[in-house]
Amino acid sequence: MCFHAAPGGGYELRGNRKRIATASTAAMAAAMMAAGAAAHATVPRQVGSLRYTSTVPGASTGLALDFKFQNPDGPGLKPHTVKTLVVHAPPGGAIDTTVPPQCHASDAELMALGPSACPAETKVGQAYAISDTGSSGPFPRYTRTDITEFNNQDEVVAVGVNEDIPALKPVDRTKIEGDHTTTNFPLFPGGPPPEPYSAFRELHFSFSPYARAGRPYNHTPPTCPSVGYWRMVLDFTYVDGVTESVNSDSPCQRPKPPAKKHRKHRKHHHRRHREREDSPD
Repeated sequence: MCFHAAPGGGYELRGNRKRIATASTAAMAAAMMAAGAAAHATVPRQVGSLRYTSTVPGASTGLALDFKFQNPDGPGLKPHTVKTLVVHAPPGGAIDTTVPPQCHASDAELMALGPSACPAETKVGQAYAISDTGSSGPFPRYTRTDITEFNNQDEVVAVGVNEDIPALKPVDRTKIEGDHTTTNFPLFPGGPPPEPYSAFRELHFSFSPYARAGRPYNHTPPTCPSVGYWRMVLDFTYVDGVTESVNSDSPCQRPKPPAKKHRKHRKHHHRRHREREDSPD
């Protein structure tokens, strides 16, 4: 974040003491702003992880995401609203949307019928979100939406059902493009501050391993790096334009080193061989 200092002084002060006092005050204010900015920057807007459910390289795998959101200005305040999430997969990890059957329902059908608009066999995951509406009135401040994830060509189709307003069925489509995915979350009204939209307090989803005819829907990278984990990078972009990145490390299995041969046994074997050669006929 950048802090832009306003132009100094709309009037001229006379006398050295006043100029010194003004300079000292400005320096103190700048120091306080810098300290506040540093403290603010240490508090992320989101905390959590995204991991594979398998640690085996080149294996069919699921995914598990768990994130909590907070306002850096205070724990009781409504968080900022997430607009977009981009997930960068580790090299070699991939999702093949041609493996499971696909749901071709339109947004209108999904918002009218909810999860029943998609065939059951196209389901690939389940999720839920706890949202902070910022409400101080009769509508609850915190509300839960249960989300079902379905497969479609080059995308994951998510349709939710809100517990407090079942008629509210939000829809979003996560686009799968090469080594990254992009989700644009739908925006719903909410009480400010900070923005006039509802905001995530928690976001959780899980995808189970899926394979058909020996082909995995999602698979881990073919090798495990020397560090012992695969790294995923998640970019959260908020409606105020701020983007924060999270590195999430998913453990993986390194190949076991080959077993060492017993050198003492070899020496004993060579000694016995020499003794046989030196023995008289």
